[in-house]
Amino acid sequence: MHATFPLGRPAGIRVGAHWSVLLIMALLAELLAQSLLPEAAPGQPAFVYWATGIAGAVVFLASLLAHELGHALVARHRGLAVDRITLWLLGGSTELPGEPPDPRTSFAVAVAGPLASLLAGGGFLGLGLLLPTAVPAVVIVTLTWLGWTNLVLAVFNLLPGSPLDGGRILQAVVWQRTADKRRAQAVAARSGNVLGLVLAGIGLVELLWFGSFAGVWLVGIGWFLGFSARAELATGPAREVLGRLRLSEVMTPHPETAPGWFTVRAFAEQAATRRFRTYPVVSFDGRPVGIVSLAALARVPAQARASTRVEDVCVKPPRCLVTGPDVPLTAILGRLGDRPGQDLALVVEDGALVGVVSPDDIARTLELAVLATDARPRVP
Repeated sequence: MHATFPLGRPAGIRVGAHWSVLLIMALLAELLAQSLLPEAAPGQPAFVYWATGIAGAVVFLASLLAHELGHALVARHRGLAVDRITLWLLGGSTELPGEPPDPRTSFAVAVAGPLASLLAGGGFLGLGLLLPTAVPAVVIVTLTWLGWTNLVLAVFNLLPGSPLDGGRILQAVVWQRTADKRRAQAVAARSGNVLGLVLAGIGLVELLWFGSFAGVWLVGIGWFLGFSARAELATGPAREVLGRLRLSEVMTPHPETAPGWFTVRAFAEQAATRRFRTYPVVSFDGRPVGIVSLAALARVPAQARASTRVEDVCVKPPRCLVTGPDVPLTAILGRLGDRPGQDLALVVEDGALVGVVSPDDIARTLELAVLATDARPRVP
């Protein structure tokens, strides 16, 4: 799930939101403004309900971020890199390029999110109880709603099935007891698949038997959990293989390059005989400078192409990925193609370009890994 707009870098961690966050915030604001607040605190003007409802939806989004920051900060404390946090319709995701090295770390990272939600829920409820009676009732009701919502979120995330936090906890426990990570992943994934079917079934009963629209949400959540669990069950063994690979084993060595001192017009004539669309750019002494795409060159005005150098157009570090040949492949999974300028990863050793890694290289490696492993491991 890629972010569509950034939300800043709290604690130095890149945070973004998918457009679907706007949908869930609008639904929550409407729920508060038109249903919950008028019933619990009647007699207020509509703009008061709407202002409070929008504020409540924003604070709820902040509590989702606190949940994900719990995962991210514990992961970083345990020595794991954190790529980014993305908020979306059904919550959020914390993306870790690598995997926890042991079950204790896996458990600590997984449990941190629900603990953050429990603390937030308790804090909101406590604040609602301790505020003086002079505080407007709409504020007290909103704080109480935020408290119970965060507690429900924490309990739901503790359900024992991947990709929920409870599934990660279950995986860590089985991993600790059996010393078999692959078996632990399969147990958590199968549990998540069953959990998804149960939730979808309950949702269908609510929708068809009781006519409750809430059943649609349960069906959607159940479908998502089941789909994600089956995907983890299928790709888990392949990811284990990928975790052992270094970029030197995946990269395209000695790639075709774009001379940075060439003009755009001169290189365009040269590129016409090549089959690539994106090239690493090197300086006159062979030092890697960045990457450039034919699309970027095409955006240079025609009258300026004879005087503009390729180096002036290329995307330079840190906007493009520069890494070493001994770096694990998992460290760049999900990062290529994420932003403009990240169509290639430059693999550099002793200041010289030794290769590049493209999304096609990773896709090929992943497909070969799937073919080379049993995609549906048996669990005794």
